[in-house]
Amino acid sequence: MTRQPAHSDQPVNGPSLVTRNLRLDRGRTSIRLEQVEWAALDTICRTEGIDRHAFATRVDRDPLRHEKTLTSRVRSAILAYFMSRAGMAMADAGNPAFRPGRAGSGQEESRS
Repeated sequence: MTRQPAHSDQPVNGPSLVTRNLRLDRGRTSIRLEQVEWAALDTICRTEGIDRHAFATRVDRDPLRHEKTLTSRVRSAILAYFMSRAGMAMADAGNPAFRPGRAGSGQEESRS
């Protein structure tokens, strides 16, 4: 069996969790997501015309997000994005969504 490098975009027959580095305003960090979550994030980024770093920065800065870790905030934002696109309401109205079309608005909110 051939080993895939840790930075490979598409590990074959490898672990389902993949760690990648992100650059945020507060510096460089890494998060670990399932392969399907990275694919979903990349789809959002292509659709919204942003990169992973901008998506993560926006999610990290959102004052309405209360998940304890960046990884949790990113996962929740991915789910909220696709729920919003599908026209599904969030059960918790206080839980923000990374809404389609908001990425390029330039209205970044700063985190308290």
